[in-house]
Amino acid sequence: MQCLTDPLERVAEAMRVFIDRPALRLLHVTTGDAIRIPVLEHVMAAEHDAENLCPFVCLEAPVEEGDDGWGIRAVELRADMEALCERESTATEGAAEVRPMPEEARAGTDLGRFLLELRAAVQCLGKPLAGLVVVLSPVWVRDVARWKEDVRALLAREELGRVRWVLVDLEEPISLDVARALGASAYLVDARIDAAALQEESDALAASIESAPTGAWGARATGAAGPDDAPPPRYNARALDPEELRALAEEANLPPEVLSVEPMQKLRALITGAARAARNRDAAGAVAKQREARAFCKGIGWRKGAVIMACLLGSYALQAGAPRAALDIFTEARDEATDEDMAELAAQAEMARGACLLLEKRDEEAARFFAEAGMLAGELGSKVMAIEGYRMCGQLLLGRGDEKHAVQAFVRALEYAEGAAPQERATSSAPEAMRALASVCRAHRLGAQADALEAQAAAMERGEEKGGGRHVAGHAG
Repeated sequence: MQCLTDPLERVAEAMRVFIDRPALRLLHVTTGDAIRIPVLEHVMAAEHDAENLCPFVCLEAPVEEGDDGWGIRAVELRADMEALCERESTATEGAAEVRPMPEEARAGTDLGRFLLELRAAVQCLGKPLAGLVVVLSPVWVRDVARWKEDVRALLAREELGRVRWVLVDLEEPISLDVARALGASAYLVDARIDAAALQEESDALAASIESAPTGAWGARATGAAGPDDAPPPRYNARALDPEELRALAEEANLPPEVLSVEPMQKLRALITGAARAARNRDAAGAVAKQREARAFCKGIGWRKGAVIMACLLGSYALQAGAPRAALDIFTEARDEATDEDMAELAAQAEMARGACLLLEKRDEEAARFFAEAGMLAGELGSKVMAIEGYRMCGQLLLGRGDEKHAVQAFVRALEYAEGAAPQERATSSAPEAMRALASVCRAHRLGAQADALEAQAAAMERGEEKGGGRHVAGHAG
């Protein structure tokens, strides 16, 4: 879709300008959360440009009301520099001179510590490296004034003259005035999605899918341009006879209709129609279409499909302002998924039940539902969903001031993280559970334990953490 690729093309072009003009101190990017990851990938890809002489480091720690995140960024910066040093020392050809980082810096504030670590990092870079590009892309900023003040302070430091900056704002250009203050030394790019164009293109795609002729296949069935009539069968094509189709379906434990073109085309049109209605804020239309999709799956005996359709139906019911109806739908979906040993879906439905209660401001009951979701997922073997359930439970309890039980929930989440694969841990909310535990430690003046937990969370997000929850139980106790 053009409206999604255009912002990425603007970022790629901005990075070419940034590399070609070393006098630029700062590139300011405004983008949307939906394409944040692709935007960062385009930014970081510029490190490999043949003209670039600066390593890149990307720092994504959030900015909280009570935590500016510079302590985490200092840890991440050191880890990135150590990895760069190791990589260059083992390079067979074209290696750059990168000396090991000195002992960890100490300062009165986290920002001061980060500044000292950054200055040391630049001093470790030898020929032919010209400096360092620091990409600041906090996943959220909840103290805008402090964030802007801190960035201004870093840009003003003369000893950081070899540092170039890429500053990424999400949704709103909160740091734009900081960039504009640099005048010609800054380059600005707006990489946000045009919401009107996105809706127009999405509606056109959905309408095309819904209007695809019976029996359409390939790109035509997904909304691409094509003739109104389905193409005739090839002369050498042989359709599966009903017995062969039934045998394949039985082998895959699926109804025969799931392997047939026309039934699945009908289901796709129903799902697309519901999504289209939801985008156009026609909640009743979305519920009606999705209810039909669920009934269709039940009618052909596709249990897993019926559960998935129920979860979507519940979400549309929530959008329609009917949390009680949604709760009933999610309850039924959870029961069906549990009966069929569908661990992920059962836990998702249970967590959705908790979301219904949150909307009704029944936080205590919602926390219990999230805990039950974690327990259910654990029993059915889904570690990632178990982590999500217990982490959400802990977050709600912490918000209610029930610190003791919140810590227990966070530790339970990290116990499941310990048994998960590194990639599962990195993509789960286990790092968030660790940071929540760190906040509890800080509240009790356990700064060293909090720093250790935050460093471990950062390592976990990079897929480097090896011990999961084993290292945090002692801190939390």
